[in-house]
Amino acid sequence: MNRTPTPDQLLASRIAETLVRTGAVAFRTSPFFRLTSGAESPVYVDNRQLLGHVAERLEVIGAFLEAIATQQPAPDAIAGTATAGIPWGAWIADRLSLPFLYVRSQAKTWGKESAVEGAAPDGARVLVIEDLAFSAGSLADAAENLRAAGFLVEDSLTIASYDMPSARERLRSLSLRHTTLTTIDEALAAAARAGSLDDDQVSVVETWLHDRRVTGN
Repeated sequence: MNRTPTPDQLLASRIAETLVRTGAVAFRTSPFFRLTSGAESPVYVDNRQLLGHVAERLEVIGAFLEAIATQQPAPDAIAGTATAGIPWGAWIADRLSLPFLYVRSQAKTWGKESAVEGAAPDGARVLVIEDLAFSAGSLADAAENLRAAGFLVEDSLTIASYDMPSARERLRSLSLRHTTLTTIDEALAAAARAGSLDDDQVSVVETWLHDRRVTGN
């Protein structure tokens, strides 16, 4: 018996379709994409593509706002990770009339040598925004740097996630809750529904994702 999708599942599916349609998430099985690390992957995520698509950009912002509306207590400020989380965090902070911060993975070595830029009340509850979670390293670094600067950080949001067990454990160890609008698995399903991938190509991507989740990298 088919179950009626929950609102969260419908949202994840809709956002995944948007990512695939705009090219923010792309799949290629022959040859794989070569990443900046030198690794090869059948998945390439470039959420910067969304910045130039106004309707889709507003859709993602609206989805972020829906997710934030369910959080209790509500955030006092929004932080975007440098650099991918900055535009999304700034737009969200503007919509919510909240202070905005951006946070680097490490402090700069010039000027005030700050890891966190912007201003918010001391001890403010800060919500971290990032565009993608794979290893969750940038989310972890952001939370630690914001906490070192005197802020309370318990929640984070991303547009998409690879849903890596190692990333979930990393964030759990930092007591950082993570919510994502959609996952790479949802994007893969969206690409298959759109006819962009055949069954064999879907299998290649699924195997790659499984292997990454087993090995943790």
